[in-house]
Amino acid sequence: MEATDHLRCERKFLISDLATHEIEEVILLHPSLFSPIYHERFVNNIYFDSLEFQSYHENLDGVTPRKKVRIRWYGDLTGQVKEPVLEVKKKSGIVGKKETHALPSLAFEDFFSADEILDLTNHTTSNESFTKELVLLEPTLINRYSRKYFLSADGHYRITLDSNVIFFPGDPFLTMFYTSEPPEAYCILELKYDHAKDGEASSITNHFPFRLTKSSKYVLGISKVHSSRQ
Repeated sequence: MEATDHLRCERKFLISDLATHEIEEVILLHPSLFSPIYHERFVNNIYFDSLEFQSYHENLDGVTPRKKVRIRWYGDLTGQVKEPVLEVKKKSGIVGKKETHALPSLAFEDFFSADEILDLTNHTTSNESFTKELVLLEPTLINRYSRKYFLSADGHYRITLDSNVIFFPGDPFLTMFYTSEPPEAYCILELKYDHAKDGEASSITNHFPFRLTKSSKYVLGISKVHSSRQ
């Protein structure tokens, strides 16, 4: 199964001076009347990049258009992984779209194997050109965070609030060895909406006491993992 989302926009805020519950209070007091939807859950990602870290450098330099490839699943980091999805996120400025490919379930024990991860991508798609492109990529980063969801009263704007962000190197690693790393001391708030609603989005963001920022978790994670190895 393959699907491509329509164009959507994302505006991000990296918030380091408020606790998660304080940010939630700001969201719930917004005049657009955001309310919680779904349930809080853990999000896990394995990011892929070239040997030269092309995706990392393009994001860091603001190159557009650019592309990011990852495997995403929800729940536990290890153990039985149900319904993992390979996502290809294409972005130009704040506008992007996401192509998804369902993957078979798998089981990760106390460690990840790069070969095991790469073998999983062989089940992605019958698109030959895309398969050849994946062969040139390798897992470079794994991250995990807790996510809460909110929706505006008119249903046009969605907020995700990510906290307890943890990064792991993408090469084979012992999960238990790295769990002693404390979560990042910040939250990331993202406002997401259809591209057609972009003209009204400033009225949403202007009511937040936060500064818009580029907050790519992939860039933040690669920078952290590399600095910790020096």
